[in-house]
Amino acid sequence: MKKKLSLLLAFFIVWAFTAFICYLLNLILGRNLFTNGWQEYVIIGFAGATAGLLGPKLATWITKSFKTNL
Repeated sequence: MKKKLSLLLAFFIVWAFTAFICYLLNLILGRNLFTNGWQEYVIIGFAGATAGLLGPKLATWITKSFKTNL
């Protein structure tokens, strides 16, 4: 249970951090480079959090599949 809770907490932290960084970049650069509204920041943050948590697992799985086929 603790592992699932910590994974969920890490997911939300990465989600919020990614959305905040995109928002901050838009404020600093003064352009609408990423989004037009706050809803798109939420979507970008979700995508970043999903990629951050699932990306290493997917890379490991791909590496293992290439080693067994060669």
